[in-house]
Amino acid sequence: MSVRTREFLKTLFLRDWFIKILALLFALFLWFYVVVKSKVPFQVEVPIVNVPEGVEVFPKTVFVGGKISDKFYSESYLKCFKAYLEWDGHSKYATVRVEYPLPSVFVEVDSVYPQTVEVKRKKPQESGFSTTSPSGSTSSKTRP
Repeated sequence: MSVRTREFLKTLFLRDWFIKILALLFALFLWFYVVVKSKVPFQVEVPIVNVPEGVEVFPKTVFVGGKISDKFYSESYLKCFKAYLEWDGHSKYATVRVEYPLPSVFVEVDSVYPQTVEVKRKKPQESGFSTTSPSGSTSSKTRP
């Protein structure tokens, strides 16, 4: 490489380096803006997790709808949506909270249906039954 070429490359990269860094940052910002703004609609059925033992919820799944960045619109990301039960342990209804693995810049959740689910306690299963005789003694018999 000649001295003249070397000097040209040196001035090309080192002269006005601050402006070149600003131009690079502006290009990255513009690319990020385009990626975030181009969103596609989605709807996914999500099972409710963290249901306490001895409790049933109706329905067992919720539908989540909204918009997601087209770069992340794939089944692998949509399977990562999770619906959590928020229940105080006493009321008949519980609310559903949805979490997703992406920052909110890339996902807009517009609807969760239903937002509240019915909660019922399971009745305990008994293996037998007991009877009380007129004398007051209790006997237990098992079912065949």
